[in-house]
Amino acid sequence: MRWYYEDIDYESINKEAIKELDFLFYLIASASFIEITSDVYEKNLVQFYSDNPQLVSWLEKVWEPEEIQHGKALKKFVNTVWPEFDWEKSYEKFKEYYLPHCTLDEFQPTKAREMLARMVVETGTSTFYKAIENYSKDIHTPILGEIAHNISKDEVYHYDNFEEGFRHYNKEEKLGRDDIIKVIYDRLKEVDGEDGRLAFRAIWEIKENKPYEDRYYEEHKQRVGKFAKKYYPYNMAIKMLLRPLDLNKTVEKVTVPMVRGALKILGI
Repeated sequence: MRWYYEDIDYESINKEAIKELDFLFYLIASASFIEITSDVYEKNLVQFYSDNPQLVSWLEKVWEPEEIQHGKALKKFVNTVWPEFDWEKSYEKFKEYYLPHCTLDEFQPTKAREMLARMVVETGTSTFYKAIENYSKDIHTPILGEIAHNISKDEVYHYDNFEEGFRHYNKEEKLGRDDIIKVIYDRLKEVDGEDGRLAFRAIWEIKENKPYEDRYYEEHKQRVGKFAKKYYPYNMAIKMLLRPLDLNKTVEKVTVPMVRGALKILGI
């Protein structure tokens, strides 16, 4: 691994300055749950790509440990700033809600398409953490910025590896641009997937100690939308989403505004 979360100076965080930032709490706690549960998804990926020993080895020895480290780093941040929150109890509730959804049925029907879907996911995560890094400057929390920067770089590296896998499998599948665009668009529509909602619900029920209602998550999503407008790196996301299409510069220039508009329509 290129960095270790234990080396981060969590004790230097100005906890009082950000303790009341409820939006940040939900954002980071939700991400910690999803990241730290990557071992479940890794097992499904290993099963799906069992024909590719090199990819399986990378998933087991690199991708999973790095994803889980992301969760551990975020968990420690939450526990440092909000020690009163029962992370473990809330995480157990999250797993109860989340694990039944983690099946191979959720995968794309072919190996190239699933690699492409993974590229979209890594685009989402790398840009999400870049947005967090940008936000950390406004709230004067450099430790959060350091964590987010490290995670974002890891996710870009993961994107590159999934792209390599996509191109390997697409030599046989020969997906055209229309096929690629459909996979990208369909996966983008899942950006507000069940994982985020279930993480929020599990956190809400423990933190607030009262019944969850969907309107609480919808209110949170509205805040996420406002956050994205100010901090989200749209150009970075667009370049990553367009890369598998292999567009020439002229076509890419025409396509960029449309993709940017689509991202905003989707609430990103």
